[in-house]
Amino acid sequence: MHIQPVVFKNFYTMSARPAHTESQEPCDMVRYFAKNFVLPDTQVNHALFDEQLAQKISSYKEQAVTPVTDMLKNTDDEKEITAGLFLLNRIIDAGAKNVGDTYPVISRFNYSKSHNVQVMLAGIYRKTLVPDAFGPLMTMFIKNSQNPVQIPFDPNEEVGGAILEYLRNNASTQCYDTLRQKSVLQQFIY
Repeated sequence: MHIQPVVFKNFYTMSARPAHTESQEPCDMVRYFAKNFVLPDTQVNHALFDEQLAQKISSYKEQAVTPVTDMLKNTDDEKEITAGLFLLNRIIDAGAKNVGDTYPVISRFNYSKSHNVQVMLAGIYRKTLVPDAFGPLMTMFIKNSQNPVQIPFDPNEEVGGAILEYLRNNASTQCYDTLRQKSVLQQFIY
């Protein structure tokens, strides 16, 4: 049985966008998108963003990956990181290939304590199934379980879903073999 992922419509679309963004290059659009991205808070449990601009950027597919990863390489701002990861997720949904190759760039956020970043990473890892991301997903899940926070949302819903996707697919074989080998080695160490 094959289950297709479901993409829900977003709740909010910003309409105050300058008309000149239609003719801008992808890198300018990415910067503008990140600047106007609004993170979830205690009042609203979802991000607020310009839906039309997100669709336009993701329509560039592979051409949009480089501007997004360039932004992610040069930022430590949670809002920009979340916006960039959101765009990568949308680019994957648009059909871009080889987005998993961005793992060296986005893996620097693997141990972020930000639930927004964790959710976006889990969404990307769920779709790309990069084997190296399985361990960080497990770490996120365990740390979040030890200190549960459900306001404005519970990140372990998405992180757990990504872990289950790894286990459901062939990528889990490689992950399982790695975990099994480590447990066998630990028996010899102790």
